[in-house]
Amino acid sequence: MKFYFEKSLFGWAIKDENSRYIYGNDLACHYFRVKRKTLAGRTDADLIPASTNACKYILQDDRKILSSHEMSVVLKIFDYGGRGKLNAYWVEKRPWTLPDNSPAIICNYIELTNVYLSTFLNPQERRPLVFTKPSSLFTDREWEVILLLLCGVKRKAIASTLGISGLTLRNRIARCCEKTGAVNQSVLTGQCFANGWDNYVPPFFLQQGYVTLS
Repeated sequence: MKFYFEKSLFGWAIKDENSRYIYGNDLACHYFRVKRKTLAGRTDADLIPASTNACKYILQDDRKILSSHEMSVVLKIFDYGGRGKLNAYWVEKRPWTLPDNSPAIICNYIELTNVYLSTFLNPQERRPLVFTKPSSLFTDREWEVILLLLCGVKRKAIASTLGISGLTLRNRIARCCEKTGAVNQSVLTGQCFANGWDNYVPPFFLQQGYVTLS
C-alpha cells in the first residue's frame, strides 16, 4: 500500500483519531509546502493558518467519518504555503485502520487544475480555473459582474444573482468599460477574453474555506 501511495499521481495523507497528520506522500507534502519530517503531529490549523476559522468544521467532519465509517467529499480552497495564491483541492476522506488497529482517516487530495471554465466559454483554448485576481484593474464586485457577463448571463439574472439593482449593475458595467476604454459591453467582454481573464472565479462564487459536499 505504501508503494502505491508513493507512486500515486495524487496527494495522500493519513490522520490519527485526533485529526493530526501522521503520514503524507511527497505530493501531499508539496501541497502543504512542508517536508515529511515536519508533517507528523500537525493539524490543518498548523499547516494552513488561514484555515483557523474553518477548523471546527474540519474536526466535525473528521469525527463524523470516524463514528459513521462513511466517506466524505470536501472542497478545500486556501492559501497553501502562504504564497498569496488560492489553490483548490477536491479531498476524499475515508475511515482507515492503523497497524495497531487504532482508527484513522485517509485523505486523497486532488488538485483542481483540470477543471476548465473555458471549456464552456471557448472550447478551443482550455485553461485551468484560477482563484487569484489576474489584474487589479477591477474591484472584487466588478470581477463578479465580469465573470457573469463572460458566461453570457442576462443583466436581469446578473442583478438577481449578485443581489443588486439594475441601476447598480449598469453603473458597474459602465465603470468596467471606462477602465478598459471599451465603448460597450460587447467590446468589454472581448477584451477580457483577449487578456485571458475568462477563467478567474471571484470569492463571491466560491467562498474560501472548507465546504462539505457529501
